[in-house]
Amino acid sequence: MPHSGQVDGASSPKGSQYSAHTIKFNNVVIINFIMNILMIGEYPPKIGGISTHIYYLKKELIKLNQNVFVLTYSKSLEDGVYYNKLPNRFRGFFFILFGLFKGIYIIRRNKIDIIHSHFATTPGLLGLILSLITRKKRILTVHGSDVNVFLRRKYIGKIVNFVISNHPLIISVSPNLANKLENKSNNVIVSISNGVDSLRFFPEDIERQGIGFIGALVNEKNPKAFIEIITGLRKLGIMEPAYVLGQGYLKKELEEMSSGLDISYLGEIMDTENYLKKFKIFISTSRTEGFGLSILDSMSCATPVVSLMSPGSYFLLGDLGLVVENENQAISLIEKIFKDQSFTNDISKKILEKSKLFSWEKCALETIKIYNKILLK
Repeated sequence: MPHSGQVDGASSPKGSQYSAHTIKFNNVVIINFIMNILMIGEYPPKIGGISTHIYYLKKELIKLNQNVFVLTYSKSLEDGVYYNKLPNRFRGFFFILFGLFKGIYIIRRNKIDIIHSHFATTPGLLGLILSLITRKKRILTVHGSDVNVFLRRKYIGKIVNFVISNHPLIISVSPNLANKLENKSNNVIVSISNGVDSLRFFPEDIERQGIGFIGALVNEKNPKAFIEIITGLRKLGIMEPAYVLGQGYLKKELEEMSSGLDISYLGEIMDTENYLKKFKIFISTSRTEGFGLSILDSMSCATPVVSLMSPGSYFLLGDLGLVVENENQAISLIEKIFKDQSFTNDISKKILEKSKLFSWEKCALETIKIYNKILLK
């Protein structure tokens, strides 16, 4: 995990009206300039890793006296959150088109200092254009599938590459993702890990039941592998009910594949903590996770996790022996978890301890340091 450090230089940016104060974290003093920040990307009520990240980052930055505004896709009644009502078709195009006008309005009205885009597709492109028009500082956070999936695609890959190439400083949500990005660009890449809300996600002394999956039912999340794993467990006589939390275009196909397997499809769920605390095992099947927030949430609930290999899962679980290469290895590991209570208890203890290394406060403080460096340039 990165440690908080003092920002080089303690004076305010030249010619600015920024006020500043100091923050002490882990016995290190950090200079905190008070800024107006515009974040661009998904935001609640949209469910997903990016919306969760922006929500908690905004919340923690406000605690640090920052003024944070959000430009997003979905309707929100929260103060400081702006959205555009968009048609379902060509959603990305219209988000940029309408977002240009709304973004310029937000930037001028709120005297924005930094434009912080999340995801190197539409949000990153909009943030880049707004930065060039208004001459405001810009920064980009990559979250995983923008680099691991979309960068490889023929047309959108060109957009992603253009966005990444034109952000001189980029935040990555995990070191593994940062390493992958460093091999593709000459940008300055900084790794700042996601956090976990330990007031929501914590262990409870209750009877556990079920094998769980949380994620969008789309190819990038690889939910078909979850069905294959459950099928293998049924052949071994492990009849523990399974639950899928998520929505997406693969739902009908998955339901057909899983007929007779005792898998319940619960749709999109906001209060995932109520499920993660109860599951006996959580399974992550995505091969493209940049971090894996649901994995960390499970760890914070002391719920054993088995994951297929991805940059994010390896970062979180690789040293604990809980990341596997394929479905057959996953089935074998899950069987051991069900049959060896001592092994299961040891896993629960280790993942809970490791989850305590992550917090949204730490994420916000590390982000503040990056903002300060940008302003001081």
